[in-house]
Order: sequence, then structure tokens, then C-alpha cells
Amino acid sequence: MTAAARPDRTHAVVVGVERHAAGPSWDLPGPAADARRFTAWLRGRGVPAAHIHLLLAALPGAGGPDTDVAAGGADREAVQRVLTRRLPTLEGDLLWVIWGGHGVTDPQGHRRLFYADAAADDKRNLDLDAWLTAFTTDLLPGFRRQIWLVDSCQTFVEDLGFARSLPAELPPGGHRLPDREQFVLLASGPGRRAVNDPARQTGAFSRATLAALEASDGPWPPDMSALARTVIDNFADGEQRPTSLWYRSWASDVRHLTFPAARRREEPVPDAALGELVDLLAGWPGMNDRDQRQLVLGMLPADLSGAIPRLGAPRPDIISIVRTCRRHPGGLAALVEAVALVEPGSLEQRALKEWAARWLAPEQGA
Repeated sequence: MTAAARPDRTHAVVVGVERHAAGPSWDLPGPAADARRFTAWLRGRGVPAAHIHLLLAALPGAGGPDTDVAAGGADREAVQRVLTRRLPTLEGDLLWVIWGGHGVTDPQGHRRLFYADAAADDKRNLDLDAWLTAFTTDLLPGFRRQIWLVDSCQTFVEDLGFARSLPAELPPGGHRLPDREQFVLLASGPGRRAVNDPARQTGAFSRATLAALEASDGPWPPDMSALARTVIDNFADGEQRPTSLWYRSWASDVRHLTFPAARRREEPVPDAALGELVDLLAGWPGMNDRDQRQLVLGMLPADLSGAIPRLGAPRPDIISIVRTCRRHPGGLAALVEAVALVEPGSLEQRALKEWAARWLAPEQGA
């Protein structure tokens, strides 16, 4: 965030979904307790209780600190009431949206978050990507700046073997507004799980994020870029890989992604595998378009994208991109995830995922 805001002009929506209509097999101890912890942190920083919408579906015995914020439900109707009716009537310097619970990535690459009334035969969910876009329009005129923290898995839905497809529900449309800014920190990247600790009733991402927030006692809001780096570094040696996105409408409507430089196998990716990746990317119609390749590079860390020599023809340009990413710690993993976001849900994406599983598997026992 680029300018200061006042806590007394800050609003928040904090959601923790531990139980679902689908039954005990979906139970997830932790998100409700984490939601109470985030709420306590917001209150401690001076955000008024009346400005916080706490929405919970808690399991019996759910922990977390007591707060003076009354909790509502976390079913579809309760969440939609806040998002579509309450928030559009409000105005402030900053909006926080914090969500913990089950999530998946659909075949189109959209992140879906399940409501408390998600059932086995009606998996009601919120389309996170659609709502991020909607909240940069006149659907939400009163909050130019927003911070989103999402602790959920992004497992590919096709890997879960759901018997029925996910119901889709888009937010109301709106006209894009200038000077919108969103910072989004996600617990995991596409296709990956988020670790939850049921004994401590917390998600690994939420625990790391809260620790970073509690250590930030400077201006309001905290420096989210620095905080994201701190959180991501906590997961550099593991399979879970948080991802951050920063959207600024005054910067040509781009989203910048930040990936951790995860430790990989000590041996480098061999030349044969590198050639396989080049062939795979060169076969994608999108990657043969220079503008599409530039979009992918815009999602990579600045120090990586700035080091890539650009060549005119598609295949030489792809070779240059791949070879440079190979030399950068975590560079190939970042490239794979960025490309997957551009063309989600395709057969090519599955082939790319299989290549990454063979050659970019996290180091064991780290």
C-alpha cells in the first residue's frame, strides 16, 4: 500500500469456515480460531468493532481469543449479504478481506472458496477471482484500497474426483474504476495444498501471517510487500508455496505475482528436461504471441524478468526465458505457475503440471 490510512476508517470482513453441510468428512479445525485471532489483531490496531464483519462456521470447541465483535454465519446467504448489500453502502480508507477454509482451483483457473452450506450434491462456493475483479468496479465504490488474505488449498478440482461440477455464481457486474489497489496474499499456488494444524487449531499460513502482522507496529496499514516476503520465506523449504498478487488499476491493469524461491533438488534440471519444457511452451498458441509472453514475464519477480534477454522470434525468445529462469533460484517454478495462470484448465496446462512434478519436486526432508 502506497499511502497511510487510518484504523478508525478501516473496515474488515473476516471469514472462518470449519464445518460444512457436506458433513464431518469436510471438517477443518482451525479457520474459526484463526478468524478470531485476526479479529483480535485488527481490534488491537484500533479498527472499530462495528467496522468488522466476523462470519464463522465453527466446530464445537473452536479456540481463538474472545473479542467484542459479534459473529454471524458463514453460509452463502450471510456472506453474500455482507459483500453485495452491506459493503457497497460503506466508505473508508481501507478494506481487509480475510478468509480461511476449504478451497479448490476450477478448470478455468479460478480459485473457489466453499461456504458453510456447501453440501456433497451442492458445493456452494465463492469465485474468488471474480470477486477480486468485481471489487475494482463501482460495485464497491467506497474502498479504493483493499488487502485480501486467503488461507485455503488451491487443489485442482479435477484431482478431487468430485462427482458433480461446481456451481458457478458470478458477482454483479460493474464499471471499472480508476485508482483501485488490491494486495492479495494466498496460502498456496494453483494445484497446491495449504497445511492445517488441527491440534493447534490454525493454518500454517495464518500462523505465519499473524506473526508477521503482530511484528509490524509501524504505519497503518503494514508494508504488505515486506510482510509477503517474510511470510513466503517461511515456506521456502516446503511444498506449500504462498503467492502474492498486487493489482493497481493505474499501472495498466496488471497483476504482479510473487513466488518463493523454494529449495529444489541439488542437481540442476538436465538439458533434456529443459528442452522438453521449451518444446512444451513453444507448442502453446498463447506462448507464440509476444504480448502473451510479456504478460507471463510481468508476473515473474522483477529481478528475474529484468535479467531475461528478449529475442524476436517465439522459439528463441522462449529458449532465452527458460534458460534464464533455470539459473535463478525458484525461477523455473515461478515460470511454470505464471504460464499456468495465463492458460488455465487446458491439456497443455496438465502436461506442464506433469513436467513440473517430474523435475521440480520439492526436496525431501528439508
